[in-house]
Amino acid sequence: MIHELKSLHELEQVQPQFVETLASARHVLVASHLNPDGDAIGSSLAISFFLDQLGVSHEVLNHDPVPDNLLFLPGTDRVRQAPEKPDADLAIVLDLDEPSRMGRVAPYLEAADRMIVVDHHVPKVRPGHMRIVMEEAPATAAILADLLIPTGKVNAQVADNLLAGILTDTGNFRFPNTTPHCLNLAAQLIELGANLPNMAEQIYHCVPLPALRLLGWAITNLKATPNEDLVYVSLPLSVYQELGAREQDTEGIVNELLSTRHARIAFVLRERKPGVIRGSLRSRGNLDVAAIANQFGGGGHRNAAGVTFEGSLQDAEAQLVEAAQACLASSS
Repeated sequence: MIHELKSLHELEQVQPQFVETLASARHVLVASHLNPDGDAIGSSLAISFFLDQLGVSHEVLNHDPVPDNLLFLPGTDRVRQAPEKPDADLAIVLDLDEPSRMGRVAPYLEAADRMIVVDHHVPKVRPGHMRIVMEEAPATAAILADLLIPTGKVNAQVADNLLAGILTDTGNFRFPNTTPHCLNLAAQLIELGANLPNMAEQIYHCVPLPALRLLGWAITNLKATPNEDLVYVSLPLSVYQELGAREQDTEGIVNELLSTRHARIAFVLRERKPGVIRGSLRSRGNLDVAAIANQFGGGGHRNAAGVTFEGSLQDAEAQLVEAAQACLASSS
């Protein structure tokens, strides 16, 4: 069993075993976390096209459908909510920090003879017979790029999906996790056929009108502390209904809030359904929003985290404001 890795050298050491495990499988189930983002979908589909190259039977699963802004990626029609052949000897689970986030597809994955987990989050629990986890990696797709590029079997479809994962988890190469190695991987993927201009256009500049209206509502109704170091907004379900927006249309709003000049922490709370509130947190510098999320059963990375509350939107907002202000005060 391989546990958390600390360096690219360690990753190089496990790469042959990882590829051999995939190549020797009879039938593979590939999955990632529910409410998938670009890293989850991109990583899943990259592995899918790589398994095609190896001639290995497989299926791609997710609790939720592919978000609209990622439907342009090659292979999104492969993602399904239940397998046609559930009898798998290998499951590979990507971008996952805890099993509960697999959602309804979890039983199929847990029934496989073996499980590989590839991830870059701080793990809460450690499922899997083989774990390739690098907390310092900018994206799970970046770890996969290091594992797959040396095989010589990364075609344009694999490259496109890997680059999508890296692009979205680095915020279009703007976040602090954009390292020289990350940019080098992106360059290699472009050389292998990934289309960066089209990808950036599709992900960041093809916004549905209801999403733009939702962003306008969020900016109009945002709140901030007196010194503006904390900026936040809560989105009631009624607003989605009024504007014709969906939950996926909140993507990117929290980054807009953090872009205000003095903001050090930003969060968006969205009412998924009555009594269930989902929060997205972002921070600058060394402020650890994952530690804030952990207080409420959530998690993530130092500068990007998520959390789910049960109860009212108002109560969730009050709790998160208090925790964020405590984090800011402790860093002063």
